[in-house]
Amino acid sequence: MADLVKQEIVLSELNAIETQLAALIHKGKELFGKNEQLEEQLLILRKENSFLQQQVSSLENEIKSLKSDSENNLFNSLNLKERENLKVKLQNLLSKIDYHLSS
Repeated sequence: MADLVKQEIVLSELNAIETQLAALIHKGKELFGKNEQLEEQLLILRKENSFLQQQVSSLENEIKSLKSDSENNLFNSLNLKERENLKVKLQNLLSKIDYHLSS
């Protein structure tokens, strides 16, 4: 009779272990699926990040280009009369500076 009780205890413990094992397997499958989804999302985000970095780099280059163009085109944007006036004013300023330096 003692053997029968021991067998029943062992069987009930085995059933409890089997139930826990089934729950752990189910949870493991859920975590595996969630992990796959996160890896896919990470890949998408990395691609998007790379694309955005390329856009930022392109925009930075465009800004540099526009800055250098605006500096170069400052005098080119003036018409002929404005350039002549600017030359005269600069010559007058240079002559005043020369006068003050020689005094």
